[in-house]
Amino acid sequence: MFSFVFAKPIERTKYIMGTYISIVLPEENKNLFKEAFNIFKEVDNKFSKYRPDSYVYKLNKNKVEKIDNQVLDLLKICLDIYRETDGYFDITLGNFTKKFGIFYEESYKSSSENLGIENIEIKNDFIYLKNNISLDFGGIGKGYAVDLVADFLKKNGISKAVIKASGDIRCLDICYIGIKNPFSEGIIFSFWTKNPETAISTSGNYERYIGNTKNNHLINPKTKKSQTLIASITLISIANNTYLDAYATAVSVMPLEKALNFLDKKDIAYIIFTTDRKKIVSKNICKFIVCN
Repeated sequence: MFSFVFAKPIERTKYIMGTYISIVLPEENKNLFKEAFNIFKEVDNKFSKYRPDSYVYKLNKNKVEKIDNQVLDLLKICLDIYRETDGYFDITLGNFTKKFGIFYEESYKSSSENLGIENIEIKNDFIYLKNNISLDFGGIGKGYAVDLVADFLKKNGISKAVIKASGDIRCLDICYIGIKNPFSEGIIFSFWTKNPETAISTSGNYERYIGNTKNNHLINPKTKKSQTLIASITLISIANNTYLDAYATAVSVMPLEKALNFLDKKDIAYIIFTTDRKKIVSKNICKFIVCN
């Protein structure tokens, strides 16, 4: 849920990247909708692990592809975040997360239990995947696309807009955010943003799961099992949705103390709801949202 303060806003929504993408623009800038949505489509066409025509699908299938510069750039960011998060953000989990996609077929499920960035090799203008690993950019791709669209809009002189890709939101100017209740219907926490360039990323165990939320899509790469501690985590910072999306993915599967220590060292606010319904809010929250 989100709303906005500028006059005569127009909202458009399309289903891209396996979710509903919404963009809000001033009425006089509605001509930019098409190209903004095309950016999301281009990211999906390249990074989806489900689309047979995508670069990542072909790489996962063939285990080798000639380097694509955009993929290489995001891959390098992913490797940096892997090291920064002590391996809790790991895009080599593709064989484990594949079953949570809407296009999953049992016949495609790999028996491989290998993962780890040491199985990615970049050599002689090619990317190689060793030991039958598969890549999954789902924990960073939507945030990355949001950043690309935000950059596109700002280059076209837009200073008031909202971009929403599932739990990844960028507010250009000020907007009102409602966090979905992970335990029932409705909103569990809401706020007005405080800064004109706010990035928000929410991750939770309640949207994609099989059977029940204990078998959710947030896989801990250390245990190769779904995390069961955090029901919902929302991160709030300035401008960069790419890193915020990845951080939300990583801290969702970390031990709680490690997650809080990691976040407290960064210029990021957080709102966490554990599965036993405990709420944890960062001390710096009022730096990013309007506090009463």
